Amino acid sequence: MKRRLWGALGVLLLCCATVFAVVGLELAAKAKPELPALLPEGALLSIEARDLGGLLKDWNTSDEKHAWLISDNHAAFSNSRLFNRLSQAKDEFSAAAGIPTGQSLLEKVAGKESCLALYDIGNLEFVYVTRLDQQGIENTPLWQTRGKFEQRAEAGTTFYVHKDAQSSRVAAFASRDGWLILGTREDLVAGVLDRLAGTASHSVASEEWYAAAVKQAAGERGDLRMVLDLDRIVRTPYFRSYWVQRNITEIRRYTSAVSDLYRTSETYREERVLLRRTATTTAVSAVSQGDVAGLVALAPSDAAFYAAQSMPDSESVLRSLRGNLLEVKPDQSILSYTSAPSAAFGENAGNAAQLDVLIDRAPVAAPQTDIFQPLRALLAAAEPDGLLEVYSTRAPGKSPFVSLQTGMVISSPQAWDGDAVRKAVTSALPSGLTTGKLGVHWKRRSSAAGEYQALDGTVSLYTAVSGNRLLLANDSSLLEQLLARAAKSGSDVRTEGVTYAALFRPMQEQRNFRVLMTQLDRAGNRGAVEGKNAASGGETPAFFSGNVASLARAFSKVESERVQENDLGGKVTQTVIYQWAR
Repeated sequence: MKRRLWGALGVLLLCCATVFAVVGLELAAKAKPELPALLPEGALLSIEARDLGGLLKDWNTSDEKHAWLISDNHAAFSNSRLFNRLSQAKDEFSAAAGIPTGQSLLEKVAGKESCLALYDIGNLEFVYVTRLDQQGIENTPLWQTRGKFEQRAEAGTTFYVHKDAQSSRVAAFASRDGWLILGTREDLVAGVLDRLAGTASHSVASEEWYAAAVKQAAGERGDLRMVLDLDRIVRTPYFRSYWVQRNITEIRRYTSAVSDLYRTSETYREERVLLRRTATTTAVSAVSQGDVAGLVALAPSDAAFYAAQSMPDSESVLRSLRGNLLEVKPDQSILSYTSAPSAAFGENAGNAAQLDVLIDRAPVAAPQTDIFQPLRALLAAAEPDGLLEVYSTRAPGKSPFVSLQTGMVISSPQAWDGDAVRKAVTSALPSGLTTGKLGVHWKRRSSAAGEYQALDGTVSLYTAVSGNRLLLANDSSLLEQLLARAAKSGSDVRTEGVTYAALFRPMQEQRNFRVLMTQLDRAGNRGAVEGKNAASGGETPAFFSGNVASLARAFSKVESERVQENDLGGKVTQTVIYQWAR
């Protein structure tokens, strides 16, 4: 009896296992497809979200959005040509869809897993796919007004299309298997339906630029993922016109890129991978010679910003020296456009005593000399393998003025000649500071950190040599900090593959930043007042103290931003971490 019972139970368990296995195989066969595999090929970029509705809710309820909407920065953007073009396109899409295409519609069509592919920047041609239950789809304004649309059929599914006669904009949408599909072209929506039905295989996911970028991405997909076909994007005229970074030449080095955003309550971390057009040996040289970690260790713990890079070319180092320390210019006030310009007088207008003066002979031109040539030659001979730039701000007491302290550290494979450095730096000082370099001398100073040299003149410049590192600063205390940290740190500290590292502390610098922005506007005769919202009164906000400073205020809870780059030859990886205040 027991044997029969156990035998029956065994058969029952075997049957259950068989059923579960069959069900499991069926579920695996019907696994949710990767969203880019649903999108027709030919896109310039795609953006995926694990939970678009959740992201949108977080943004809409955030203090940052509220602060930005009432800021001068938003007011200035609202008057820009780009904003007007986008507003015009939104109105045209509203006419095509027959409903307002604003925030309310976006909230209703934002499901969980979502993906958008952009096919044309200028005409804003895109297709959007999002996961929504049937009730959510039926609650969307598009579904409720589908009777006003023309009907089409693709892969056994009905979809809806309407074209605005005046603007020629198209609005199309469909629903299938719990997916809501929206598009600005009829063929794009039909293409998604074909891929859901399995009647088409080529997609964004199968294109070489997308597959290559995603293959190199580190870890699983982030809360938000963007993949870009940089090879095609940089050739579009709209991108060249509106891309604010103005670094098209640099972007041309890469074919595609992927960026994943990972969010926690304390940090936002962005992982980027950029694929080079042609693999180079630059990274190998940078890893073997660059000393980014050692340079970063020299930056003061309270520095507002620092950036260290490996293997900089000597010309870029010279440009940094000129911009940070050497090219000291007097304050220049911008002429007011509210008054008429002063009358122009010609010194050589001519008179009767000049009848014999020849006018067809070119005047003798004084030969121009390159005052930076000695310094350029010195840097080229030194072959720098690392550069650190440090910036700090200081506002004494309740002073309305903020000073900017700048320091630089240049590392080289060989030791620096301090005398040669000071001679080259002296020759590079603008001639307007002295007459024939008279009064330009260096004086030795001592501190607990060590000895350094100070320029005796109207220019604040300090320099020191610590082995294979050259230290320069426009502030003595900053140089002493660099010198003290250089004495404690070793020169053989390296981090594998790191070719660039930077840190910015926006929360720490909030007050000094706003004061400095006000100083810049006042120097330009803008009459800016800190804290005044110019946009609320209808006038154009001051650029620095209004526009730029208000954007900083909107994101004042960002404690720090850290960047690290690894150049691996065939690809460049970048990690950006935004630390939020607790």
